[in-house]
Amino acid sequence: MELPFKVYNVPEVAAANLKWTDEYLSSQFDDGKDSNGIPHSGKDSNGIPHSNGGAQMSIDNFFAFYRPNLWNEDLLGASPSIDLDWTFEKFAKHRAYADNVNLPSNEKHYYFQSGVPREERLGKKKHWTFVSRDLPSFSSPEPTFFGFNPPAQKGIQCRFGERGVTAATHYDGGRNMIAMITGAKRYILSPPNACPKLGIVSSRKHPSFRHSMLNFGRMTLLDKEDSNQVDMSSREKEWLRIAASAPTLSTVLKSGEVLYVPSHWFHYIVSLQKSAQCNTRSGIHEDGNPNFGGLDTVEQCTSDGDESD
Repeated sequence: MELPFKVYNVPEVAAANLKWTDEYLSSQFDDGKDSNGIPHSGKDSNGIPHSNGGAQMSIDNFFAFYRPNLWNEDLLGASPSIDLDWTFEKFAKHRAYADNVNLPSNEKHYYFQSGVPREERLGKKKHWTFVSRDLPSFSSPEPTFFGFNPPAQKGIQCRFGERGVTAATHYDGGRNMIAMITGAKRYILSPPNACPKLGIVSSRKHPSFRHSMLNFGRMTLLDKEDSNQVDMSSREKEWLRIAASAPTLSTVLKSGEVLYVPSHWFHYIVSLQKSAQCNTRSGIHEDGNPNFGGLDTVEQCTSDGDESD
């Protein structure tokens, strides 16, 4: 039926929850260096190869997707986020701080991402990084319930958020299995046929193509009596009112759970506390659901973008 669903109490995800402490993650990510910054073997004490990852910063809690090589600051202003040369340990300290002080949405927020290439699962396990080892249903070269089409999988993506970090709504072509390792995130999902109401960037030349630049958290500002004094353009207000009428469903994905997001379903994500989430995608389902649309639906929505936008 190609509809979203959740799987509860997944044993390997629950096991990773106990294992993925800040100390453990720091030992896996921090580039084969000791506490003094001196490089060593590139493996942890158990011989597991170190993983690569990177941190980003936004001036507030909203992270809009963009392609850095296409972003023109003269035309579009400052980029939505910037890359940082942070260790995971430094990032982990800030996300603990964000939880402790209930970090306000208008202060700087930080995000850490890491990817496991699809080729890793085809090599010997002694060369696997910790994500592949700790999530066997995601990394197996043979079909599993979560990695059900290995030839079409594009590896594993892991995202480590801090309280309040929000990812702009977007769709992915691949059928997406999302495991919540630690913490919790709210997923706001909309079907493919909601595309015209979500402010999706339709110009393929735009650095945020197929994503929305709208921060849905600002919808609440539209109800304020002094909304005319809010720092929002008339175009943003108009689009937020349109987006408010889009069909949606909301779910909180908690540690130990896996969420299935079908191809071309839009998702807007809010980290409710410090969190770790990994996902893998298994090929594209083009037809979608007869009631909610599929590939053709989003292609129609994004095919007439004005290339000058």
